Amino acid sequence: MIGFLAGIVHGVDPPFAIVNVGGVGYEVAMSTAQLARLVPGEETEFSIRTIVRADAITLFGFADGLERSLFDELLKVQGVGPSVALGMLSALGVQGFYEAVAGEDVARLKGAPGVGEKTARRIIVDMGAAARRSGVPLTSLATRSEVREALLGLGFRASEFEGILARTPGDLGVEEALKWALKELKS
Repeated sequence: MIGFLAGIVHGVDPPFAIVNVGGVGYEVAMSTAQLARLVPGEETEFSIRTIVRADAITLFGFADGLERSLFDELLKVQGVGPSVALGMLSALGVQGFYEAVAGEDVARLKGAPGVGEKTARRIIVDMGAAARRSGVPLTSLATRSEVREALLGLGFRASEFEGILARTPGDLGVEEALKWALKELKS
């Protein structure tokens, strides 16, 4: 299985990016937010989840481990396949998703393609329970997502800050968490 790709963006044809890795063009399905960040000719790197089906092998690309983890958790929910999970990431993003689950906002979840009332309610029940079992509050996951977006916007690569983000104290707000992460990156 492929867990990571680093290469040059060859092109973008939603929902796919074509990434040249050592002369081989990999087609990678990504959220619309991730696709919008890609510039043909520039270097990029993704965390990858490989899905093997009887009729296809599909690579799904993510900015970081948290986005990939959310994708994986969504796949565990009955009625949610890779296309629906990717559609949720496109429609809501990581932070928006966690806010919707924390607020039990069925209407917001239904805004994602392929998600109806029943699936939205099942996601709230299953994902809320999973978050409670993990001991990580949904709000701190949303904060880490915002900090991740800010660090990417500042030009840092996910590989530079992923470990730091995992150690970010969960009781910090977005601004404090960003300052903390920047301080750690300078160390």
